[in-house]
Amino acid sequence: MAINFKYFFKESASSMRRNMALTVAAIMVTSLSLVLLGAVGMMVHAGNNIAGDMKERVDEIRVFLRDDISSEEIQSMQNFITRMSEVKSAKFISKEAAMVEYRQMFKDQQAMLDQIEGNPLPASFRVRMTDPKYNSVVAGRLETRPEVSVDSNGKKEIKNEKDVVNKVLRVTSMVQKIGFIVVIAFGIVAIALVSITIRMAIYSRRKEIGIMKLVGATNWFIRWPFMMEGVFEGFLGAVFAIIITVLLQSTLIQKFGTAAGISNLVTGGYTTVLAFVLVVFGIFIGALGSGLALRRFVEV
Repeated sequence: MAINFKYFFKESASSMRRNMALTVAAIMVTSLSLVLLGAVGMMVHAGNNIAGDMKERVDEIRVFLRDDISSEEIQSMQNFITRMSEVKSAKFISKEAAMVEYRQMFKDQQAMLDQIEGNPLPASFRVRMTDPKYNSVVAGRLETRPEVSVDSNGKKEIKNEKDVVNKVLRVTSMVQKIGFIVVIAFGIVAIALVSITIRMAIYSRRKEIGIMKLVGATNWFIRWPFMMEGVFEGFLGAVFAIIITVLLQSTLIQKFGTAAGISNLVTGGYTTVLAFVLVVFGIFIGALGSGLALRRFVEV
């Protein structure tokens, strides 16, 4: 018997209309599970990019100075740093230069610039090591210097990029693990809803299916509309998920990348690949849900 896809599409659409509430629920849950998958994928990708960018600067520490520091103290501090054999270079960043860097970083975010009154940014030294393993050693020595500023907790303000990289990687790993558990949970719910929708469709057409069997219709001829219904529900869920994921990428992720000083934190190429993955997973969820429903109706 030739496969009549036009007939199958028509039957699938008719079945979806008859069970509209369940169909919408299945599409929404599928979409939600895929949105979570896309969000987790983007966050992990963004976290890895941030960590990768920081790894290029992992041999660097930033030492912030008191606001009332004198030029003599700055020179003394620079001499103290450059005399260390572990130090490759030490660059002084004045308050004015720090403000120029800040304005350049947030040039596309006027709201951030408007919040700054005067120049609250401290002067600092950007110290690079001959090897990243010396970061903590040099930072420990610099903590003894009175020129270094102190935060509200009484701790010397020395930023160690290596510590930040490790924190970013830990957070990324945690998001990946928790996110995928949540995605799997919602995926199971989506598969169950698709399966229930197909079973309801089969039940509502049980008399028609019985007549088709009597006139010689094969099991697969009867199954095809239900399989296509499940796949179509999964595909629609993927389309909605892609739209939401792209909006997430163009708003929150993009702004976060700008704040982190990294352009194209999530590239268009990665978004395209992610969209393809979401479509594949959506179709898989729909097909699996349909398959589970039909497995009990081999001889309908």
